[in-house]
Amino acid sequence: MSSIIKNHNHSTQDREKSSLSQTHFPCEQCGADLIYSPDEQELVCEYCGFRNTIPVSYQEIKEYDFQSALHELERLKHSDKQGNISVIKCPSCAAQFSLEDEFSTDCPFCGTPVVTSTDHVRFIHPESLLPFRITNTQAVAAFDKWIGSLWFAPSELKKISNREDKLTGVYLPYWTYDSQTENSYRGQRGTIYYERQVFHAVIDGRRVRQVRSIPRIRWQPVSGHVSLYFDDILIGASKTLPRSIIDHLAPWDLHNLVPYSESYLSGFHSELYQVTVDQGFMQAKNIMDYQIDRAVRRDIGGDQQRVASINTQHYNTTFKHLLLPVWSAAFKYRGKTYRYVVNGRNGKVHGERPYSIVKIVFASVLALSLAAGGFYVLKKSGAFDNIQTYDHYYIPSQQHWNY
Repeated sequence: MSSIIKNHNHSTQDREKSSLSQTHFPCEQCGADLIYSPDEQELVCEYCGFRNTIPVSYQEIKEYDFQSALHELERLKHSDKQGNISVIKCPSCAAQFSLEDEFSTDCPFCGTPVVTSTDHVRFIHPESLLPFRITNTQAVAAFDKWIGSLWFAPSELKKISNREDKLTGVYLPYWTYDSQTENSYRGQRGTIYYERQVFHAVIDGRRVRQVRSIPRIRWQPVSGHVSLYFDDILIGASKTLPRSIIDHLAPWDLHNLVPYSESYLSGFHSELYQVTVDQGFMQAKNIMDYQIDRAVRRDIGGDQQRVASINTQHYNTTFKHLLLPVWSAAFKYRGKTYRYVVNGRNGKVHGERPYSIVKIVFASVLALSLAAGGFYVLKKSGAFDNIQTYDHYYIPSQQHWNY
């Protein structure tokens, strides 16, 4: 674990300061900046067309021990070698980026001009990433398709233009966690059985005797043990965008991760993590706990389950810090800013959007009118005249009425 913090605190600290905002690679022919091209998967000069192939790296993408990381970070809190780097904050959405010389630009998340005071954060360097595969043009097309598919969106929203100038390629920070879990549980297994009950009913003016089945549940105490291994639980480490946006960008093809290289960041931004490695693990545990609960209920079996307690122990927990690509932008509609992002690997779009109150009200009135019209037609046709009453029973495990 010490290598991911210590080494980057010294020999690579200068490299971090530049690579996590916009890294520059001068063209060998004209001196202009080479930019990473998602189309070509290599560095390209936009002026003379010179191309520089990015060497393929076969370096192993390492997982780091989680507990060792916590101990190392705690030690660094009391050390002179803090490993801090200068960052700049967006005053509007609080996005954080590493500081370049004379850094001044628009925030890629909300479009706010960023010229503000700097702050300092302790930094664990990302060691892997997924390079951009979707180009700016493809991202714009994906946005157009998304806007066109939105229900109850204002009509004028689809006329938004000049998005090419607003789309910004950003690498978002993420954590992944692996963990072996051993889970002991106590609970109850519920088995449904039926009791026959005699009752009297009036049908066609006659009193008749009928029998119905009443569901009952027989509970039996149980205990057991479930082992589950979790691999690459993905947690977004940015607070700039809400979880409702970040979580909907999945799936990510993490099996295609490549070792971190500055070349892939040329021409793009990269945000620093705002969710620390221990905070990220707490979020990962919530995801694991949900899966553990489901596994325990399967192990209990029966028709219904009650889980009284689960004692979970984590072993061999590891993590890695990585960067994932998105095209980010914001558009304004009637004075309010709406943010959206495009998955830089598969073109999936998710974001904030306005709603048309007029369309929603119109749709509601239309639905009520159709329902009332349908009811009137059925009533006039006599469809309700010969409705018979049927015996029914309720099964708790199915959560609906059976007839």
